[in-house]
Amino acid sequence: MGFVSCRTTRVNRPRVISENIEGELIILNLERGCYFSTDRVGADVWALIESGHTGSGILEALRFRYDGDPGEMAWAVNRFVELLELEGLVTVDHESRANGTSSPGPESRKAPFQAPDLQKYTDMRDMLLLDPVHDVEASGWPVPKVEESWPSAESGA
Repeated sequence: MGFVSCRTTRVNRPRVISENIEGELIILNLERGCYFSTDRVGADVWALIESGHTGSGILEALRFRYDGDPGEMAWAVNRFVELLELEGLVTVDHESRANGTSSPGPESRKAPFQAPDLQKYTDMRDMLLLDPVHDVEASGWPVPKVEESWPSAESGA
């Protein structure tokens, strides 16, 4: 599988939805009925994937924000992206016009880099698969179905 610097990965929508809540990313795989959480570094990697960055662009952006050994960062991000692929959360995007790099923000103190961690939860699998929320529209979230109207008694039907 390997993390190739010029490869672009994309979120596997509409099967996968996510929400960042105060730095913790929650990801739902609606097709498999499981959900995941990740830490701040994982949430940053996810956001960079969503914005179309290549592997090298993700690493470059993380180096602006985090202080760590570049080799260790590359290994940890590679492992994390491979886990995302194995769980069906992301897929290789062969048609993307990738954003290769990020422009650095203002100089600020870098946080220490910690390898992103992906936690998998299956405790709600039955409920997620039973709930019609797993039948999502292309927009990513369920869209209420238009109710069919029955003829009223007053219309004489």
